[in-house]
Amino acid sequence: MSSKKRILATVSWYPSKDNPISGTFFKEQCGLLSREYDITVLKLNPCTTLWIKYILRRIRGRDISIDVISDADSLHEYEGVIYRPLFYALINNFYSRLMIKKNAVACIGSLDTKADRRFWKRHIDRAAERLPKEEYDLVFGMSAQGTAQYARLFAHKYGVPYILSEHSPFPIPGTSMCDTFKEAMEEADAFLAISNDKIRQVLMQNVHLKSIEYIGNVIDTDRFRVDPAPHDVTTFLIVAAHSFYKNYDMFVDTMNELTRIADKPFKVIIAGYGANKGYSQGVDEFVKQISESLFADKAEMIPSVSREEIAALYNRADAFVMTSIQEGQPVAPLEAASCGLPIFSTRCGGVEDYADDKVGRIVGILDHKALAEHLNDFLNGKISFDSSYIHKVIEERYGGKAFTENFSRIVERVTGSHNE
Repeated sequence: MSSKKRILATVSWYPSKDNPISGTFFKEQCGLLSREYDITVLKLNPCTTLWIKYILRRIRGRDISIDVISDADSLHEYEGVIYRPLFYALINNFYSRLMIKKNAVACIGSLDTKADRRFWKRHIDRAAERLPKEEYDLVFGMSAQGTAQYARLFAHKYGVPYILSEHSPFPIPGTSMCDTFKEAMEEADAFLAISNDKIRQVLMQNVHLKSIEYIGNVIDTDRFRVDPAPHDVTTFLIVAAHSFYKNYDMFVDTMNELTRIADKPFKVIIAGYGANKGYSQGVDEFVKQISESLFADKAEMIPSVSREEIAALYNRADAFVMTSIQEGQPVAPLEAASCGLPIFSTRCGGVEDYADDKVGRIVGILDHKALAEHLNDFLNGKISFDSSYIHKVIEERYGGKAFTENFSRIVERVTGSHNE
């Protein structure tokens, strides 16, 4: 039996056959941690169904399913489904509307009924019994908004501590916090923040955490290294899904402005805008927008890039551009910087933690003219960057060694105090 500590990681995103891009960094992070820990990954999907269908599934024992994705020595990957009767959701909705109006609670937008709480406790207990290992040292909820309640219930079932992290905007646009989610956040033994801005986002929701630990994202700096591909024209790269908060409108405005003011030639690579199914939207309209832009003849469009090809794509460029409204600790610019690219970005969150004047330039959220001017200065050689230095910054702060050491320090503290 392995002497490694056993961690159950509940994840909200994970690659699937239908969407191999979604959650790839969760998979890579779990793979890295499996060098030090025995990791069981569970991607748990709630599924609402009609009461009669739920009863039929319940009778046959098919209201819960746990299926193997893959199984290695220290990394065991599972996907599960828990079916929930539709009327629970309807009752919760009615109850929330009534109680929120009656007793307003700061930053709480929905409430869960006692019946729904009992439902999830009972079904998470049953799901735990279907996992092959029934003893863990820690539960890790990766991206709390999709996993905090599950992580809390699994931890109660196993009698172990749990920690949470968050990668999405907080709260996710168009949603609000519910009371059980807030309780799960506040009961967690530690919250792993991927950026200083993420700490601000969380605390702005009136959440009082036991412990907040800055840990950042993890980047494979051996894989993402400085290895530039030969090319004749200065190339700017953006890698982002087509979502409103990635703010491609500002990117188009920036590149149109750069086209107006630039004396030297340049190229633009736009990648990943059609990769994430269900997340990237309005792709056809976006492609048309680029075709009608001032820089249409300079643009190379790549809807999707595999994880195997992404490092080579970064190394085809000279600088990375990001125009987001809001981020947590965006992975793409970290990977690009690890490949030595300077980062030209809006002040969107996370990127400010490392992108000083030696690593890139940061502008106001909507200041496309300032961004274009910085890019033009780069084109003209008025500003320059040391690729080796940029890679070193990422390696020292977000490389596998730094991340694992920070994570292990937190795990040892949490599990040690729990056993005292």
